[in-house]
Amino acid sequence: MIMNYGAIIAKSNADNHFTKIASEYRGLRTTDLDHIQHIKNQLSDKPGMKIADVGCGDGRYSIELLKCLQDDCYLHCIDYNENMLKHLKNYLISNNILNFCARPGDANKLPLESDSMDCIVTFNAIHHFDIQRFLAEVRECLKDDGSAFIYTRLRNQNARNIWGQYFPLFAETEERLFEFDELQYAVKKADMRIANTRVFGHDRTSDLSSLMKKAKSNHYSTFALYDKDEFKRSSETFEQNIRDNFDDLEDIRWQDENILLQIGKN
Repeated sequence: MIMNYGAIIAKSNADNHFTKIASEYRGLRTTDLDHIQHIKNQLSDKPGMKIADVGCGDGRYSIELLKCLQDDCYLHCIDYNENMLKHLKNYLISNNILNFCARPGDANKLPLESDSMDCIVTFNAIHHFDIQRFLAEVRECLKDDGSAFIYTRLRNQNARNIWGQYFPLFAETEERLFEFDELQYAVKKADMRIANTRVFGHDRTSDLSSLMKKAKSNHYSTFALYDKDEFKRSSETFEQNIRDNFDDLEDIRWQDENILLQIGKN
């Protein structure tokens, strides 16, 4: 597939973004746990499962998955950004977790053997991948009875959160996300099937100063796609939009949504 120039710039910006924020990423993002428990419930109880977390970043979801499954799995943590992997290794080892390996690798060419994985997961990362090449790799690396789980937010979910509603151009700028029918088409094209889906809603609360800090700290990689002047103007408008639409600036409430897809081989 030929990637257009704009997509190349977006990928480069994202790579730079994750390198810069690797040391503070866990503090910037909210780590929800309900989908981790859901994944555990969908997996068989057989011991010694081999699992890959693709686009694992600094390990904020890797550690929760390992805590949930305990010693019933060995986790391959895969990420393109080696700075993120460095923080992941330090984080997991400092928490006395050893049943993992950290592997630099591209989601479009996974460093895994064919038919070797019982489960492959990716959390809030699919929009950084070439989805068709990624799914082809997933199909190749999964065992015949294995499952893949894609946790992401859809474009319409992104447009409904507080950033999509009140931060100028946020939803329009974030063109990398998918809608469900696009994911469905990609899975079918990869000769796989969606076994089930579940939408998770998460109630959020914040104050205005914390929201502004998150935006300035690139809470989402979307913010790295703005140029400096555009981001400044949008931040100022966002602050005014929040002031105009919320009565209590110390108790701002909204809901984030994500979707989890469980995928298997046909």
